[in-house]
Amino acid sequence: MKVRSILLLALTAASLSSLTVMAHPEGHDDEKAIPKTCAELANKHRFTDDVSYPEVKALKARCDAEQKAAPKKPDPKPAAKKN
Repeated sequence: MKVRSILLLALTAASLSSLTVMAHPEGHDDEKAIPKTCAELANKHRFTDDVSYPEVKALKARCDAEQKAAPKKPDPKPAAKKN
């Protein structure tokens, strides 16, 4: 009788604890997604910018290179010459 009570108590405790663990699977979203585009890399709220990930490091290098290589728009109003 004592073994049955202990076994029933252990089974009940295990089932209740599994319910509390599974209640909010995304309640604590500490893990951020890995960005795949430069726009996602700029969104630091949803995506990680941690360069310890090789994918993020390569993407950051590529985005920085694209940003430097992008042609600068000419000034629409050139400065007037002073005489």
